[in-house]
Amino acid sequence: MKPYSKFLGILFFLILNACGSDEPIINQVNASFEIEQSEYFANEPIRFSNTSSGIGTNSVFEWDFGDGNTSTNKNPTHSYAAIGEGTYTILLKVSNGNNESSFTKDITIAFTENIVGRKSLVEKLGENKILTCAHRGNQNNAPENSLKSIQDAINEEIEMVEIDIRQTKDGKFVLMHDSALERTTNGSGNVSDFTLVELQKLKLKDNRGVLTSEKIPTLQEALNLGRGKIYFDLDMSNNKVSFDRIYPVVKQYGMIKQSIFYTQGVSITQSALNKDENVIAMPVISNENRLSQFEDDSRIKVAHFQSQTFNQNFVSRAKAKGWFIFMNAYINTTKTPLDDNYAEVDKISNLGGNIIQTDNPVLIKEHLN
Repeated sequence: MKPYSKFLGILFFLILNACGSDEPIINQVNASFEIEQSEYFANEPIRFSNTSSGIGTNSVFEWDFGDGNTSTNKNPTHSYAAIGEGTYTILLKVSNGNNESSFTKDITIAFTENIVGRKSLVEKLGENKILTCAHRGNQNNAPENSLKSIQDAINEEIEMVEIDIRQTKDGKFVLMHDSALERTTNGSGNVSDFTLVELQKLKLKDNRGVLTSEKIPTLQEALNLGRGKIYFDLDMSNNKVSFDRIYPVVKQYGMIKQSIFYTQGVSITQSALNKDENVIAMPVISNENRLSQFEDDSRIKVAHFQSQTFNQNFVSRAKAKGWFIFMNAYINTTKTPLDDNYAEVDKISNLGGNIIQTDNPVLIKEHLN
């Protein structure tokens, strides 16, 4: 009987201690949290709901929001001032003494389409004032398709900048007109054969072939630089890049209403227009057949005319449909507006053109003013 009595005594002691404790004997922590949605706008307050199990009054919470900010609150609120790389990874670490658990979740941050004090491109064109578009940026003192060429256009108060987009080996988007690197960089080979990290080790040349300190920029860097300051003509013609791939990037930066997608052909233009009613997909009007293919599509807002189609007949038909006219002047040539006393500009202006794309944006803007 004595061993049995001893066993009962030990059992009674354990029960007594368990009943007298405020914490369970085993307190396994499992960190977790919830957010209402997976995408938020920059500067929008985000409430993080802590759904961790096994926590008590002595639990410690460590939040890392992925942007350099942290919190020790149980249910914090946080907002992101910038898009960063587009996606942030939030880390929650919960601990009870030596018992610790971690949980992560990704969140996408985007800019809103509504830019304070900034009109959409369609609204701007509705003012019936001709806009100047800097072809591959303002190349007077900067390499084409460089961040400096965009900034120089902004500094000169040019209304729009045209940039060319290509995809890297690892699926990133960079600014580059040619498929090959030789003409505009100190590298060689095709853009598509290199990763972004490899490409950004190269330096850009200016239009005289002189090497500069400028690097190959990403589409994201360009959009971030120009947001709220300049409109974009995104050249994706001749299969440079897929519309479906770059659309989410442009949308994330809140630049759909601030940009033209130069889609050029029929099928890609229609595909882009089907994607989003706010997309400005710009086809090229090269002949009567091409005009007829788009003439009854009310979704067309801007059309790229060429010298053989920029005449009174074609322009009148386009204007009757509410289209805005995009034309080139002094592009990829040594000829400047000074050589013909701005004859090309005046022709575009007299026939009702709305956007003039040129390698001489400063001269043309001054002439139009």
